[in-house]
Amino acid sequence: MAVKAIWILVWFLAVPFCTGLFVTGKMEEEKESFLLTMLCGYAGMFAVFEIMTVPMIFLRLSFSMLKYSYGAVILALAGISAVCERKRILPLIWGKIKKIREIPWTCLAAAVLIVLQIGVYAVGMSTDLDDSFYVGTATTAIETDTMYQYSAYTGNAVKSLPSRYVLSPFPVMLAFYSEAVGMSPAAVAHTVMPLFFIALAYGVYMLIGRRLFRGDMKATGMFLCFLSLIHIFSYYSVYTQGTFMLIRIWQGKAVLAALLLPAVFYFGMRVFQGESKSGDWMGLLLLMVSCSLVSSMGIMLAPVMLGIFGILYGLLKKQWKRLGLAVLCTLPCLVCAAVYIVL
Repeated sequence: MAVKAIWILVWFLAVPFCTGLFVTGKMEEEKESFLLTMLCGYAGMFAVFEIMTVPMIFLRLSFSMLKYSYGAVILALAGISAVCERKRILPLIWGKIKKIREIPWTCLAAAVLIVLQIGVYAVGMSTDLDDSFYVGTATTAIETDTMYQYSAYTGNAVKSLPSRYVLSPFPVMLAFYSEAVGMSPAAVAHTVMPLFFIALAYGVYMLIGRRLFRGDMKATGMFLCFLSLIHIFSYYSVYTQGTFMLIRIWQGKAVLAALLLPAVFYFGMRVFQGESKSGDWMGLLLLMVSCSLVSSMGIMLAPVMLGIFGILYGLLKKQWKRLGLAVLCTLPCLVCAAVYIVL
C-alpha cells in the first residue's frame, strides 16, 4: 500500500508540478503560483497523451507500446522542465508554506468545505452507469493490450473504431494511470482521480476568483465558500456542474465541465486582458488539446468559449494579434473536428 501511495504522489503530484514549471516560467502574472503550475502541468500531460495516443489508435498499436513510450516521454519532459526551472522549485514551495499564517478566515472556511467534499471520496465511493463504458474501456485496454479494438460491453472484437470516442481517449489515460500506480482502473477512477481532480478544479476556481476580485483573498475565499455550497446542493439534476464534479469527476466529460472549461475561461482572461506572455499562450494551447482528449464535446465547446473571448476583445477592441493567436490555439480542436466528420 505504501508503494502505491508513493506512485500516486509521483504521477498525480510530482510529475504535473515539474511539467508545469516550464510553462509558468514563461509567464509574468501568477508566475510563482503553485496552483497555476499544477494546472499547466496537467494540461501538458493531457496534451502529450492526446498527441501520442490518437495516432497509435489509428495504427492499431498495442497499449503496452503507448504505456511505455508515453511514460518515458512525460518523465523526460518533467525532468527537463525541473532542471531548467530548478531555482524556482524550493522558493515556490516554501514561499507558499510561509504564507499559511496570512490566509484569511474565508479561505480557511472554503478549505474546510473543499476537504469535506474530497473526504467523501476518501472514505466512500460513488458509481455511475456510464462506468460500464469508461472504466470498462480502461479495463479492456489493459486485459487485451489493445485500444478500442474490443467492445467494453461484450468483449467482442469491433469491426471499426468508434468515431465518437477514438479522438478523445481519456479512458485509455485511466488505463495508463492504473498501470502506473499498480491499482485497478475502478479503484483509480473512484478513489484516486477524484482526490486530485476536485482539488485542482477548486484551484482553478481560486485562480478565477483571485483575478475577478483583483487579488482580494478574503473576497476570493467567500467566492469559494458560496461555490462549494452550490456544488454540494446541486444534485437536483444529473446535468449540473456540481453533479459532474462531485459524482462523476473521473469521466472525461466531467473533467471538461468542472475543470478544463473553467481553466479555458481563466486563460481567456489572461491572454486578452493585460500583457500576455508566451507562457500564457502556451498554457492556453495545451488546454485546448486537453479538451480534445477528455471528451468529443470539448473539441467544439473549448473553441466556442475561446471564440467568444475573441469576438469580445479581438474584434470589438481591435486586438488583432491576440485574435490571430487565439485562432491558432483552436487549430488542434478544429483538426480533430475535421477528422471526426471524415470518420
